[in-house]
Amino acid sequence: MINNSQKSLRALTMLAAALVVFAALPGRTANAVDTKPLYERLGGYDGISAVVDEFADSLFADKRINEFFIGMSDDTRAQFKQKNKNLLCNATGGPCKVISRPAKEAHHGLGITAGDFEVVAGHLKDVLNKDKVGPKEQEEVFAIILGLRSQIVDRPDETRLSRDAVAKP
Repeated sequence: MINNSQKSLRALTMLAAALVVFAALPGRTANAVDTKPLYERLGGYDGISAVVDEFADSLFADKRINEFFIGMSDDTRAQFKQKNKNLLCNATGGPCKVISRPAKEAHHGLGITAGDFEVVAGHLKDVLNKDKVGPKEQEEVFAIILGLRSQIVDRPDETRLSRDAVAKP
């Protein structure tokens, strides 16, 4: 049986997964032909893989949200990264199959705050900037992310009552 702490861990994992879907290739700019899928303009699977690894590692280390990743083995963290690589690949027009649940299903009732969402989005922005992803690609990435916000955030305020708190409808 899965306890509430495990559910919360999985929920934030899925939040991160949903956000990672929209990362981009390090070192690339917006000079690619705009008619190509975002997947290609971002450098394909190798670029996506590098960004997902960097993004996930930054989430694991952030003291504001790392409580959601406590107890994850190296193997579980590797699975988390692989799911995110597949999500990003698929969402940007690549050939990968999504191997995780939809964002709304994965996050429903777990009390994820607007602040939690912003922390994860901030990590993605930092990775994209660090890796010199072009402004057009970043704009496309964040347009998609903001579209997921309502499927992920249960508590629009900034206060997480506890990791196990569930928002009331």
